This record gives sequence, structure tokens and C-alpha cells, in this order.
Amino acid sequence: MRAPFPRSAARAAAGLLLLSMLAGCGGKPETTPSPAATAADDPAAQAELDTQLGRLTGYITEEERQAALDLWLQIRPLREARLSAGQWAWRPREASLLTELSGLYDQYTIKYLEGDEAGFGYTNPEEKTLISYSIGDDGTLTADPSTAGQLTGWTEEELLSLWKDMTDLLPEGSFADFKRLTFFTDGPGETSAWVQAMDDPGDTWEIAVDPADSGDRRYFVETVLHEYCHYLTLNSGQVTYTTDQTTDTYNEEGMVAHKGSYIDDFYQAYWPGYIDDCLSCGDTYNFFLRHYDDFVTAYASTNPAEDIAEAFAYFVLWPEGGQADEAVWRQKIDFFYAYPELAAFRDQVRESLGLNPDQAYEDLFPADTNADAA
Repeated sequence: MRAPFPRSAARAAAGLLLLSMLAGCGGKPETTPSPAATAADDPAAQAELDTQLGRLTGYITEEERQAALDLWLQIRPLREARLSAGQWAWRPREASLLTELSGLYDQYTIKYLEGDEAGFGYTNPEEKTLISYSIGDDGTLTADPSTAGQLTGWTEEELLSLWKDMTDLLPEGSFADFKRLTFFTDGPGETSAWVQAMDDPGDTWEIAVDPADSGDRRYFVETVLHEYCHYLTLNSGQVTYTTDQTTDTYNEEGMVAHKGSYIDDFYQAYWPGYIDDCLSCGDTYNFFLRHYDDFVTAYASTNPAEDIAEAFAYFVLWPEGGQADEAVWRQKIDFFYAYPELAAFRDQVRESLGLNPDQAYEDLFPADTNADAA
């Protein structure tokens, strides 16, 4: 069983990805970059630095920019040599310099953008399983005897009504590959739900929901769509679960995205310029602040998998018509219209919600409803 893909009310630490990448360090010795390769007037290097700095570009001093550039000019040839060798994981020197550069960006963010040294503050509380069910091919639920007697705080009827809401929301057959349903709790305002593959290829899946976070109907619907997008983008038809990492497409530890998959197309369009900074910054709010205009929510800045899942929820729930908007976060919402099957999925969900073409789901709720708890 693979690690779950959660949606939480605070950001799950991306530092786990950093540790995973460091664990694979090794290979050929790192080479010392030549002076020509590190020329400070290289326009490509300057442009790459601007991408990483994001909103900081208009705030920092020339001296601060030069300090960042000096580090980037050391990292850049190391990165190029590693990728040329087909090695996905950072080598030690590159990892060390990336951490140093990310720390420098954080200092600037705290100074100029009112950043936060504490980050998102995700506490990762212990989850308590309430009850689990196996899902038959016909959709029949059978309670797992090993979870008998664990259900407290909610009735089984209340929990099963949430499952009915989920199945009514999505097109018929959407949960065909899901063979396990779990209800758990870690208290309100933490992990709201998660999905995970139950087998090595990623053919069968489990979905888990915390009823403590289901009271806000708007947020609950967003969460269901977010988690379902993880399944859509990370199932066996989209990715391969393997330890043979590559550098050709989007990779996570133990997973390689297929060429032409949703998540690789999304990654290639929006993430290459600052993926290493994101992974090296760990649990920090500052990366989001540097690239505020790129993400539909703060939680989306966690990594590409969370970004595409957050954008997908808004793609379904917001009206069409933002294609002329140049903001990156809006482009990400419109990204999915290029896939007819996803546009059809969107139409069916919106019909089940009773939304007309020009209506956003949030319009059905009071103005003070705070659905973006992520």
C-alpha cells in the first residue's frame, strides 16, 4: 500500500520529498563548473533566477540579488551535469547549495513579503480509524471486522450519508477502481481526506474521509474533487510506480509520470523553473508568498500533485471564461479544458450540483463562508 495523498487544512511537509531525494544521492563525483559556465551576465541564468525569486524581484537590493545569483551560478552547472547523466536525485553538493539558496530566499521573503519562519504549522496529529468498508464490484459496502467497536462520535448512518453525497456528486462509475472506504478522524482543521493506491501498479484505490471536516458543505465538495483528482492523475494509466527514477517526466520518489499524462503536462507547463526551490524549502509558507499569483490556494504550492488537484477542484466549481486572464493561477484552472474527457466530467458534476454555466459553486453559500481552509 502506497503513501496516501491527503488534503489537509494545513500544508503537509514537503521536506519528506527532500529526504527521499537525498537518500538517492551518489553516482559520479561532482565536477567544478568552468568560469564560462558560471558567467554572471548569462541572460538565461538571470531569467532562471527571476523565476525563482518571483515577487521578490521587485523588492530586493542589487546586493541581495547578487548573493542569490552567486549561489545559483554554483548550482546551475551541477544540476545540468546531473540531468545530463540521467540522475534524478540531487547530489550532496547540489542539495547543500539548494538548501542554502532556499534559506536566503526565505530571509528575503520574511523581510519584504511579511513571510513566516514557522511555515504552515502542520502538526500531523495521529489519525484514529473510525470504521472501514470494502467496496464490492456492485458498490456494496461490507464493514471490516477489524474496525468493529472503534466508531465513536458519529453514527454509521451519518458516515454512510457522506459516502452517498460523494457518489451522488461524481458521474456514475467514478469510484469503480476504489475498493476500500475508510472514515477516520484527527480532529477538525487537520487532514480532511486522503486517497492511496492499494496495489503496486496503482489499479485499485482507497479513499478516506474525516467527518470532523465535513460540516462545511462547500469545503467538503472541494475536498472530494481534490482527492478524486489525485486518483485521476496518479493511477496506473497515468504513472508507473517504480524505483527506477527518470529525468524525462515528472517524478516523485517511487513514481514516474507517463509522457502525455495529465500531471506531466501540468508540471512541464508550470513547475520546472522552481521545483527544486519548492522541494528544498520544506514546510514553509514563504515559497507560496514568493509565487502568490501562481497558485489557486496556499496548499496548492505544496508540490505539483497538490497544485493540480487544487486547480482541478476550481476548474469544476468555477464558471468557464477566464482563458484571457494572464495570471498563472487562472491558466492552471483553464488547463483542463484541453482534455475533452475532463471537460465532460466537469459538466456532469456541475449538473449534479445544479450550477448554471455562469455560476460558481461558492455563489450558493454566504459570503463569509471560508472554504479555503487549506
